[in-house]
Amino acid sequence: MREQKQLRIWHVGNWCIHIGQKYVESPFEAPSKDVEVLNYAQPFVDTLRSIPGADVVSQPSWELYHMSPEAFDGRLQWATTIVFADVETKCLMLHPDFFQRAKWSDEPLVFPDRFDLLRSWVTAGGHFHMNGGWLSFAGELGKGGWGRSRFHDALPVECLQHDDLIESTAGFEIRCSFPEHPMAKDIDWETAPPLLGFNECKTRDGSDCIVEIENCGRWHPLLVARSLGSGRVSCWTTGASPHWGINFMKWNSYTQFWTQVFSN
Repeated sequence: MREQKQLRIWHVGNWCIHIGQKYVESPFEAPSKDVEVLNYAQPFVDTLRSIPGADVVSQPSWELYHMSPEAFDGRLQWATTIVFADVETKCLMLHPDFFQRAKWSDEPLVFPDRFDLLRSWVTAGGHFHMNGGWLSFAGELGKGGWGRSRFHDALPVECLQHDDLIESTAGFEIRCSFPEHPMAKDIDWETAPPLLGFNECKTRDGSDCIVEIENCGRWHPLLVARSLGSGRVSCWTTGASPHWGINFMKWNSYTQFWTQVFSN
C-alpha cells in the first residue's frame, strides 16, 4: 500500500445542504426558496490539494452512508490517507438496504463490518485521521458515537461516553508539547490564532500528545498520533475549517501544518 510516494487522500464530512429562506406569502403558502450544497471544509480540501503529489477526493457523509460494500472497499484500495470530520458512526454502521422491504428474504442480510475493514486498512499501512466537530469523537450529546465503536481502541485518544463539546467565543490557548515531532516541528505555535471549540477526550496510553489546548486551567489533547501495525492514526480535536477553525484556516502556517501531518 505504501510503495508509491503519492498521497491519495479520501476526505469525508463537513458538507451541508442549505435550504433557502422561507417566505410566508399567504395563509396557505410558506415556501422555501433556493438550495445550496456547500463543503465547509473547502479551505482544508484546497490545502490538501496543494501538497505536492497529492490526489484528493472529498465526499459528504451521506455518500459514505449509501456506499455499497464494493464501493467502500474500492476507496480503501485507492487511498493512502483517510480523513473523517463530522462523520458520526451511524454512517458506517447502517445501510439503506436494511430498510428496503423488497430485499427482505429468508437469507441473512449482512456485509463486512466497516470498522474492522478500516482497522485492517490502517494496520496494512494506511493513515487514518479524524478532525473535530459536533459529530466527531463523542460529539454533541454523544451522537458522534466513536467511543462506542469497534474502532475506538485504534484511536490515539479515548472518547467520552457523553457530550464532549467545549466551546467559547473567546477562544482557547494552545501549546506545543512535542515540538520535535515531524507533524509540529519548525512551526511557531505561539502565533496560532484562537480556536473556538474542541472535542474533549483523553490521550490514550502509548500515543504521542503533540499539541494541547487549555480550558479552565486544564490541558487537553489537540493533536495526537499513534502507530498501529504498519500504519498510523492521528487526531486533531478541533475543526480545520468553520466554525471552530474559522481563524485557524487563515493562519500563515496552516498549509505547512497540514502538509507535515500528512507527508510525514
